[in-house]
Amino acid sequence: MRILSIATYDKAGGAEKVAFDLHKAYQRHGHDAMLLVLYKRTDDASILESDPFMSTTPLAPLFKCLDHSIASLPRFRGQYRIRDWLRCMSWPRRFLDRLRGIEDFNYPYSHLLLNDPSWRPDVIHAHNLHGDFFDLNAVTILSQRIPVVWTLHDTWAFTGHCGYFIDCKLWQTGCGCCPDLSRPPSIRRDSTAENLRRKRGIYESSRLAVATPSFWLMSCVEESILQPWRKKVIANGVDLSVFRPGNKQQARTALKLPHEAFICLFVAHSVGDKNPYKDFQTLDRAFKQVTSKADQLDPVLICIGAVHNNVSGSRYRLTGFLGDPVEISQYYMAADVLVHAANAENFPCTILEAMACGTPTIATAVGGIVEQIDHAETGFLVKRGDYQTMAQYILRLMNEPELCNRLGQAASTKARHSFGLEQQGGQYLKWFDALQAEYRRIA
Repeated sequence: MRILSIATYDKAGGAEKVAFDLHKAYQRHGHDAMLLVLYKRTDDASILESDPFMSTTPLAPLFKCLDHSIASLPRFRGQYRIRDWLRCMSWPRRFLDRLRGIEDFNYPYSHLLLNDPSWRPDVIHAHNLHGDFFDLNAVTILSQRIPVVWTLHDTWAFTGHCGYFIDCKLWQTGCGCCPDLSRPPSIRRDSTAENLRRKRGIYESSRLAVATPSFWLMSCVEESILQPWRKKVIANGVDLSVFRPGNKQQARTALKLPHEAFICLFVAHSVGDKNPYKDFQTLDRAFKQVTSKADQLDPVLICIGAVHNNVSGSRYRLTGFLGDPVEISQYYMAADVLVHAANAENFPCTILEAMACGTPTIATAVGGIVEQIDHAETGFLVKRGDYQTMAQYILRLMNEPELCNRLGQAASTKARHSFGLEQQGGQYLKWFDALQAEYRRIA
């Protein structure tokens, strides 16, 4: 089977990591798989970088040449912002749409994904399609010709612009009067009603198969404009050969972490207040309460993610972005507990990775997290913003090491049984086969 996956990056966290891991799983199962991305960060020959300059303006070759020159340089701060500007300026319509708050679908190459006779996919597996690199209109014609499976990693597909609506209900009534235009993916002006209207028109003329990692997100889909042709819940999975229980003290030695400390771990793309969907403020308040009440063990909070200037203190350690899964797994092994505070989530792989490593999790009970953690059996769930209860659970695990170990063992067992990457890939491949059979009957 020839499988074309689509994502924003080939090497990143979150949804991009899910897309890349599944792409590799398809290859291990013997399928001819390619991954199309906006920005390619590896030298993998099966990764293709999209051509956003195709069929735009006469100046496109110049902008494309400049883009390739910038991409060839060692990574530097602002590199992707410059490339985005070049992409935008190659077709003024993109620039004008963004100024008006209209989501940028001006990418003609998206309609040509089935036109290469040397390699034509049998199935398209789309992941995040926001990020100003894909024409959502293309799914109409593509889905009429071959199965198009769209795995949703957030709620953008049925909102006027945001990745998560949090407490807003306007997505159910048509958007407009958006309460927060800055919420990623941000827009400049409130064209949310027009954006949602455009999406509705696309879906009504498409034959989309929609997958979600959580039953929570699928319940949102069922209340939305997206009404898929076929739908399925397939939980995210992690590589159990990498994320597995290990020796805590050896991991701490390798990472130069204190052996006697009680280590809390927080993993997010952005540490601090830059990510509205994470809730570092609640975690920070909870941890400060823990440090004021800890009698014996010395608590330490390790934050894996972007370094933030507002996070400081002798008990805080910020690693910056880590791209090596083996190194990240060592941090899970070294930690006593993962603390995952969020305002909105789907089915975060960070929790699955911690579980697979035998590390219990204390997390906010939002989105699909409640489907991952069995309260008081594999970890603890708290209400959003409830830093006091979060602190109480951290202190309880500090004072009850046997409970901490028992929760970690149960979490590892659940991850092995339910959240393996090969299990996730196998479910998708079985579904692809069934969808292809349906298309053959329709034809």
